[in-house]
Amino acid sequence: MIKGLPRRHLRPIVLALLILVSAAGLARSAEMSTTIYSTDFSSNPDWVTNNPYTNHWDEAMGMFDYALRDSTNTFVYKKIPYMGESFNLDYDLFPLKTDFQSSFRLGLGNRDMKINQGTTIFSEFENGPYGNIMWLRVIDQSNQRREVSSYAQSYGGPSVRFSDGIPYHVSLKYNREQKTVGIDISFLSNGSSLWGYTLSSISNLGFMDRIYLSTIGDFENPSAVAEGYLDNVSMRLIVPSGEPGTPTSTSSPTMVTGGETSPVTPTLPTLSPPPVTTQKSTPAPLLIAIFALIMAAFFLVAKRK
Repeated sequence: MIKGLPRRHLRPIVLALLILVSAAGLARSAEMSTTIYSTDFSSNPDWVTNNPYTNHWDEAMGMFDYALRDSTNTFVYKKIPYMGESFNLDYDLFPLKTDFQSSFRLGLGNRDMKINQGTTIFSEFENGPYGNIMWLRVIDQSNQRREVSSYAQSYGGPSVRFSDGIPYHVSLKYNREQKTVGIDISFLSNGSSLWGYTLSSISNLGFMDRIYLSTIGDFENPSAVAEGYLDNVSMRLIVPSGEPGTPTSTSSPTMVTGGETSPVTPTLPTLSPPPVTTQKSTPAPLLIAIFALIMAAFFLVAKRK
């Protein structure tokens, strides 16, 4: 007991302190998610490409049809209002054919859109010496490369491979505060996880302003082609609330969409869009607040006996 302060006066002070501590924990853990780009390809997304014959919006399918051939320097992109914040970039992929020495790549990058120079963060579905494996690649503005694949000797677990003809959901996650970049790949049909990994100590990233597909810098096999469909592309900025040094844009993020017309029912399995808009973080702080209130009530009851 505080000297000179009656016990009945101490009880409300303890209760108030417990509530304040719990509220502070909730405020620290809250995060805000803002969608800056989203398209389900139900209407023309107006993506820019130098090869529209093989890479284009398929109106009948309501998806984006890609055919990426090595040695063609093909690019497809959509500019977005991105200023270096933490983000989640999600998309659904339906690979139909991935020839040996071909790859599908999608990520965030700069105007060069090169697969071997920074700055870029991208996912890759490759058919190579180890079969159909998946990659997470990060190249900073000094062209320092960090990468990991689903091959056993790359990430330390059992080799994991994708299959043509099966749709997947892919999520790329960059956390600026923690300096990490992660990838999560799951089966679109049931949401079960296929493979994932997180790279740490990611820094020195430069300017990136577009979501893109690319074969620029890939000259391995001019006859190799990766073909399939892309759907439900979205990018969300993850901004911790109340944290000092939270990255902010000079203006409010602009929502870029792929159009407003009604979706066309595709022949292939329906690819469900990932969740977007504002969300809260883990409910653990709420449990802390409830626990604090219970303890405070118990304290008051005990002291009255």
